[in-house]
Amino acid sequence: MTAVRSVLNPFRFGGGESLALDLEPGRIVNRHQPAEPIDDFAGQLREQLRSPLDFPPLGHALVPGDRVVVALDRNTPAADVILAELWTVFEQSDIQPEDVTILQPASWRPGSLADPRTALPNSVRKAMGWQVHDATDKKREAFLSNSAEGERIYLCRDVADADFVLPVGCAGFDPLLGFRTAASAIFPGLSNIDAMSKTRGQEQAELRPADERPLRQLQYEVAWLLGVQCGVQVLPGRCGQPAGVLFGAFDSINRQALAWLEQHGLITIRERCETVVLGVDGDGSGSTWEQIGAAVQTGRHLVQRGGRIILLTNLNEPPTEGFGFLRQSQEPRESVKPLRLESPPDVIPATRWALAASWATIYLLSRLSDDALEGLFVTPLANTAEFTRLLASKKSPCLLIEAAEQTVGFIE
Repeated sequence: MTAVRSVLNPFRFGGGESLALDLEPGRIVNRHQPAEPIDDFAGQLREQLRSPLDFPPLGHALVPGDRVVVALDRNTPAADVILAELWTVFEQSDIQPEDVTILQPASWRPGSLADPRTALPNSVRKAMGWQVHDATDKKREAFLSNSAEGERIYLCRDVADADFVLPVGCAGFDPLLGFRTAASAIFPGLSNIDAMSKTRGQEQAELRPADERPLRQLQYEVAWLLGVQCGVQVLPGRCGQPAGVLFGAFDSINRQALAWLEQHGLITIRERCETVVLGVDGDGSGSTWEQIGAAVQTGRHLVQRGGRIILLTNLNEPPTEGFGFLRQSQEPRESVKPLRLESPPDVIPATRWALAASWATIYLLSRLSDDALEGLFVTPLANTAEFTRLLASKKSPCLLIEAAEQTVGFIE
């Protein structure tokens, strides 16, 4: 007799790769899939700029001759489309391109950013400023105010001197903030190196995304002190593409963005699974260790102790600095204390990996060699055939999560 099998849509990962899963009925506890990209992102943004949430149309907030700063958070999907639509409104409000500066936050993560002005007319692109903030340049910082807690707030002088600041970013879960908002594009990335250093630290994994976080409240306060009342918030979809967009008053877009994130990325199950399969998206250059850390954190929260966390990725990036601490340890948990003491730029993903490896067995499908993964307490998978055999080796219940880097998981 032929066993009855369940037929699934292809399981997708790695920015376009997929494989067919053929599992017995009853093995699948849950399957999570991300939101699909929106067909007409520019059209939806255009409509939001005309009819914002609890805020006048963007054009009504501008005065001819205003010096405008667009605080564009790093890795915002469709940034070129957003700037093209914003420029249409700026132009109609008699804002000159030379009076617009696109300012992107500083980051601990190395690497250059793509020019977000590519969809603008050539003459506008040449006249409009674009820079990545240098948090170490004391000459470029200006004192804004003291916070309610007495902390001195410094920001990039371009932001402090602007007539109108518009933050633009992508909503998403965040280990320190709970969830990112448009205000995250301003602070601490547009402040100084001291402010950035103070926000590097340990995540509070026991908190839910909506729970109060001091850093998120400080971001709101800095935006308020700066006189910023509105922002653009992109909603993330599969493969880093936008699934939607919000524009309007901070409170309104933050509330709607959080509700959307919880609907599309908050995973809760009644009891832990023995096997959790995590697909991680990535672009043509591959997934990042930051994405891997976010995904493995979700897996750790949902898998049984001693269970299996299986990561399917197109990771091609060598292990970053913090993962070297694992190579110096006999057991993964031994690396956590030195990681937190030294606090390298990737302290959070490296710590997440160490804690997950001490809780369950990690398997990784990637583009890296076995040598590159040596000492990281991981079992490499050479190809999808190995993954299929691994999945079939036990008949235990499975949890399937695509775009796991966009999710958080909790047991009910």
